[in-house]
Amino acid sequence: MSKRLWEYGGYWIASTHGTETLYAYWYDDGRRATRRRSLGTKILDEAKERLIALAGAAKSDTSRSPDRVMLLVALDHYYDHDVSKKPSADQAYRSITLIKEFLEEKLLPTASVSAFGPIRQREFMAWSRDKHDHSSNTIARNLSVVSAAFRFSKRLVVVKDGLGNDQEIQLLDMAPDVVTQAKRVAELLDLPPPRPREWLPTYEELGQFIDKIDVRKENLFRFVMLSLNTWARPSTVLEFRDNEDTVNRRFGTIDLNPPGRRQTIKYRPKIRLTDNLLGWLDLWAKDEIKEGQEGAPMMWDGAPISAIKRTFVRHAEDCGLPDFTPGTIRHFMATMVRRQKPPVDKEQRDVWLGHDEKRTANAYESFDPDYLLDCMHATENVITELQRHTRRSLSACKKRARPVLKVVRGQGGCRLTN
Repeated sequence: MSKRLWEYGGYWIASTHGTETLYAYWYDDGRRATRRRSLGTKILDEAKERLIALAGAAKSDTSRSPDRVMLLVALDHYYDHDVSKKPSADQAYRSITLIKEFLEEKLLPTASVSAFGPIRQREFMAWSRDKHDHSSNTIARNLSVVSAAFRFSKRLVVVKDGLGNDQEIQLLDMAPDVVTQAKRVAELLDLPPPRPREWLPTYEELGQFIDKIDVRKENLFRFVMLSLNTWARPSTVLEFRDNEDTVNRRFGTIDLNPPGRRQTIKYRPKIRLTDNLLGWLDLWAKDEIKEGQEGAPMMWDGAPISAIKRTFVRHAEDCGLPDFTPGTIRHFMATMVRRQKPPVDKEQRDVWLGHDEKRTANAYESFDPDYLLDCMHATENVITELQRHTRRSLSACKKRARPVLKVVRGQGGCRLTN
């Protein structure tokens, strides 16, 4: 290695014997050795730019002032190191793309975080309404991504740079508050206040939806059955695994929060395992053993599926139900159990939905035989009522008792038989 030509944030540029190509060097504390990586150029100015890009632009300015940090840097930092690995990544990406479009038209791409204060936020709201015809709910959802990016940028987090090394990064020490409530957006834009979604399918409509699920959409049927039995959010259903950490067959419970996942405001509770879902899990487990799956009821091309929305929405549109989304089943169940006689009290409903974190956090309460018993019975009753409006069997109890299973197509879709 020849002499150092340029240093930057703990890295330096130098050449090596036998080649004119420039390399990035750094000292690896873990290995107690100097490491290197080719920068793919012989030109020093190009090497500097590539090193900055690999090491992270955040190092180029150690100031955490919102006047010095670019808004787009904060958004990219949040996306790359936090939300890109979450189910909400697509929504966050669309919101960030929209913010970039707004900056290019109304400000500058280099606008700082401090520039996005109350006045600019109002301008963004009006621009979103006028140019994209966005509702107050959509505008608030997009602004919530900016708010999340600011919160994440104020945290000291460990990220990997382009050279594969861990770096401690805190972009901001403060940031403007961001409006994230749709009601407040509507007030600022002088729009009618947003109304909560009131549409729910009837038993007949949901039965029609299920009957039209053919054998090619088996994952969609499994998603529906898991959603009916757990009332869970779509992301929770997709991440469900039938293993001993999640399903306790001995005590009849399901822990919807997988091991290693930190609980968030969208709390995932421990609920009762219904007889209906137990039957389906036992039946699906036979398929999993044959195909070498690891407890994932919904698979595609040898791997657990990570999304269902497009398939769900297309199927709903084919059924003439354009307002039917994956999350609607959760609202359907929460509504229908309230209409059961006797009605399920609010306390149990809140626990089952994950709205009562304090009660759900009781580790020993779930071993009580009466734990969420009313909710479990009400869930079974709603599915029984739904069966009256669909030709396809919603119970696997008879099916799992049969030794050989095969798919039979008929006018009502498909069914499993011996």
